Amino acid sequence: MNNKYLPLGIDLFFCLILLPAMITLLPVERWLENNSTFVVLLVGWLYTVYFLTRKACVPMLFRSRRQLIIALCLLVGTVLVTWLVTQYQMEFPFRGDHPRSERIRRVTNLSKIRLHQQGTWFLYLVTICFSIAVGLLTELYRQMSERQSVEFEKKKAELALYKAQINPHFLFNTLNTLYGLMLAQSEKAEAAFVQFIHLVKYMYTRATQDKVSIAEEAQYIEQYIELQKNRLDESRTQVDYTYENDHACPNAQIAPMLLITFVENALKYGTSAHEKSLIRIRLQVKDNTLCFIAENPIVNPRPADKAHGIGIANCRKRLELLYPSAHKLNIQEQDGWYKVELEIKLSA
Repeated sequence: MNNKYLPLGIDLFFCLILLPAMITLLPVERWLENNSTFVVLLVGWLYTVYFLTRKACVPMLFRSRRQLIIALCLLVGTVLVTWLVTQYQMEFPFRGDHPRSERIRRVTNLSKIRLHQQGTWFLYLVTICFSIAVGLLTELYRQMSERQSVEFEKKKAELALYKAQINPHFLFNTLNTLYGLMLAQSEKAEAAFVQFIHLVKYMYTRATQDKVSIAEEAQYIEQYIELQKNRLDESRTQVDYTYENDHACPNAQIAPMLLITFVENALKYGTSAHEKSLIRIRLQVKDNTLCFIAENPIVNPRPADKAHGIGIANCRKRLELLYPSAHKLNIQEQDGWYKVELEIKLSA
């Protein structure tokens, strides 16, 4: 049953099954036959107690102190009204012509009245306990739903912030490349601008989406690498990029622009105009798992007094929000090499 209709199902269960069954199973004689007014009064009151407690009293227990006092007063009021209900003068037929019959009738009526009073209190206690339990569960579920909704909106806002930070980061790095080509009056500048236009188009049409196909993201990475090659001396710097997909899950998707930060860093710190370097970037999708590896020699190290950029931090945050228990990120800096290994378990 949908959680939305679960409280309604519980209410119907109590009203149509549980309460009638308890009245029927109580060891009392001919309630409806001899005291129909009392039965109608009692059933109506028990329904009132149930819904008053579940809908009003229990929710007020979790609000202000004033409402807590009101809820407790209402519960005390139900006890007083139930006591008044037990004082209802019930009638029980009795047959007998013996002189002692009147005395026997009074004793019998008294015992039956006490039995019915005990039965009334029993029904009240079961009703109040059941309604409090259901009310507490309903209130707990409501608070959990609200908390999840707030957490979802918070994550959504954080992701929007990180996406907003990605675009300037990308534009800054790419415009630096174009600026360098223009200063050198390179013949590659025109082709680079065309590539830049394609990348910007992808960024503004796909980056706003929650997910994109892995093939599109792989093509975007390849186009970005080709653009950055325009500023590299290919005789000194080699970029080895491979993409493999076993198509076991052809509709697999990934958050857009999630991997580009690692590619940017590899091309930024793994290239130099004076040293040879080999940058390896591998993207593989196998058995519904995405594996990404980026390796580069540290030939252009970050200055010691310069803090890490926002790119890696944003990427970590996005991974934690989007794939909280479905990713592994390992970043190592060892023996003059910088290596990023990322695994993401893709949804079917």
